Amino acid sequence: MKILGIDPGIHNLAFALLEIKNSSYELKDWQTFNTKNCKTTVEKLTYLFNKLKETVERLKPDIIGIEEIFAKTYPKAGTKLAQAQAIALLIAGLYNIPVKTYHPLEIKKFFTQYGRAKKEEISHILNLFLKEKIVKPKFELKPDSHKMDALAIALILALELHH
Repeated sequence: MKILGIDPGIHNLAFALLEIKNSSYELKDWQTFNTKNCKTTVEKLTYLFNKLKETVERLKPDIIGIEEIFAKTYPKAGTKLAQAQAIALLIAGLYNIPVKTYHPLEIKKFFTQYGRAKKEEISHILNLFLKEKIVKPKFELKPDSHKMDALAIALILALELHH
């Protein structure tokens, strides 16, 4: 089973593809799409749509996990994040791929037992999964915070589906 985790963002949208093989988790691909060369919101959303569509066509995931939007403090940022999330949801719909969404607090609590954990704490736990070969990458890792978030989403979904 192929699971695509997506960390939506208007400036940086990341994905991680995990494949469950027997009882192992293989990290097949991950990438961050950066829109710094796009000038307008329309250009950014078009770029993200095209890149994510190409990715889904190439990787053919069976299910997609997407981080929910949480922007009480910064409503304008929340709107931009929601636009990027909508791109991911639209593409899932176009290809009839089931979707599961995760609230950021749910992700943090899953990995640390504390819903207000910092990104560094999540990264530390994910690095342990990689170091102990619970998640086996099929390429040289060049992590960034967005890819790590996408991996966290894919891994939660993989663990839920596998157990």
